[in-house]
Amino acid sequence: MTTFHTVARRRTYADAFLVLTAFWFLLLSIFHAWPMIDIRISEMFFSGPLCLDPSSLNACGSFPLGEDRLITTLRWILYTLPYAAAAMVLIALVVAAFSPRLRHQMPVHRLWLSLAGLGISTGLIANLFLKEYSSRPRPIQTDLFGGKLPFMAAGSFHGACERNCSFVSGEASGAGWLICLPFLLPPRYRLWVAPPVILASVATAALRVAVGAHYASDATLGMLVSITVFVGLLAFEEAVLER
Repeated sequence: MTTFHTVARRRTYADAFLVLTAFWFLLLSIFHAWPMIDIRISEMFFSGPLCLDPSSLNACGSFPLGEDRLITTLRWILYTLPYAAAAMVLIALVVAAFSPRLRHQMPVHRLWLSLAGLGISTGLIANLFLKEYSSRPRPIQTDLFGGKLPFMAAGSFHGACERNCSFVSGEASGAGWLICLPFLLPPRYRLWVAPPVILASVATAALRVAVGAHYASDATLGMLVSITVFVGLLAFEEAVLER
């Protein structure tokens, strides 16, 4: 039987999904209309002048954090977190399959939804579609920052990058998915788990920009696409349960 609270919750998820989708395209429009936002943010992590004169490439700066061993180690640790979290979700689902008592204590449907969200957002949208077809060069590939390819604004699908391109960041998308996971936990645990997870997720996206691997738009929109897809799946779940 459908209750008022069920309908209200479904509408809340559906409304949130629409707001997040609109916000994603709004941010994309802003980054596309004002590409200097990306350039200026990347320039903050670039030591030395921009490579505006092709004859002075040797005098250009670089992204020093990309060569820092501590930063490299931290990036590797953060990179593994979504994979570790996905493995934990799978383990929880296996345990639930063999233990009826524990199964009734777990949000099994939500755990499946979380894996579906990871596959749709990070797997399909970010890596298989946007990164493959956007053709946007990464900062370190761009002539402004010592590379050989011309800069392209976010949302421009006419760049010279041929594979594993910059728009959007796959790692940032995985980090955005991590932010959704604490909301699968009981409320009494969220207060303790959510802050470090959010901090690690934001650090993952920020470091992609700091080392010249992505522009700020790539990282921001990559994170947001996973959150948007997850909320969309929650709205779909509530719509199905209402029937």
